[in-house]
Amino acid sequence: MPVSRYIRNVARVAASLGPTEERGFRVWVGYDIEGVDDDLSEHGLINVEGWSDEQLAERGVTSFTPIDLEKLGVRRSS
Repeated sequence: MPVSRYIRNVARVAASLGPTEERGFRVWVGYDIEGVDDDLSEHGLINVEGWSDEQLAERGVTSFTPIDLEKLGVRRSS
């Protein structure tokens, strides 16, 4: 089965040591999803097939993690 690459912007909560530190930040995470090439933008996933390494680097994505859609909370209808 083919594998497609997607990215998602997720929030991360950071511990704060003082009142002026940022308490949270957002990062882009890369996923390899097998057997899917659908538009999953309604779930916050952007298909990045054909993107250059430079485009991915602009978002800080350097690797992709194999994952099942259900683990991301996405259910597809048959």
